[in-house]
Amino acid sequence: MMAWPWLAAAAKTIPWATLIRRAPEIIAISAQLLMNRRGNPAAKRGTNRIQSEADEVLERLKTLETHDQENATVVAQIANQLQDLTNTVEVLAARVRVLLAVVVVVVVVAILVALR
Repeated sequence: MMAWPWLAAAAKTIPWATLIRRAPEIIAISAQLLMNRRGNPAAKRGTNRIQSEADEVLERLKTLETHDQENATVVAQIANQLQDLTNTVEVLAARVRVLLAVVVVVVVVAILVALR
């Protein structure tokens, strides 16, 4: 049993003698195809299209990064406003406690004055 059964199948099915005999012709045709590809305007348009798509993706990425930065700024502003609101609520709670103490003292004094 061979370790690579696909290798055995390739060795049996690929006409190696024909490939070796026609190797110079295959190389010449592949070089010609390569030269045609380099000088082909359609290939250049394809390259230009790919470049324009890459530029568009980069522009979108820059836009997303800008929006991300703006969102981070807004979140920071909201956090600051929430901190200010929390401080104000703490001050109001302290004032309510003081007012409650004053009301209790006034009620006690009023009861003492009424009882005399």
